Amino acid sequence: MKKFAILFTFLAVAACSSDDDSSDNCTDVYTAGLIVTVQDGGVMMTDGVTVTATDGDYIEELALQTDMKFHGAFERAGTYKVTVTAAGYQPYVSEDLMVDEDECHVITEEITVQLQPEAE
Repeated sequence: MKKFAILFTFLAVAACSSDDDSSDNCTDVYTAGLIVTVQDGGVMMTDGVTVTATDGDYIEELALQTDMKFHGAFERAGTYKVTVTAAGYQPYVSEDLMVDEDECHVITEEITVQLQPEAE
């Protein structure tokens, strides 16, 4: 009986410490679901640019980061429309963008938007 108890205990511990548990491999990184680069003729734009993501009733204004790109939808999977506006430019509205997730984080969708000047 003692051998059985030792073997059972060993198997229980081995099952709990399995390398197959991918959640143990997750990081503490806070991942953006959307990253948007805004350009005019291939030149990055940030001044006066507003980037908004909507998913049903959810609305978020994406934040400009140090990489000169707009980031948002952090750790939030969904189907988004991205709207980009800037004075003197035609508004841009994307097709639906799917932000999926894996067992740890969202999978970032990156887009580059080429704004078009308003017609005079």
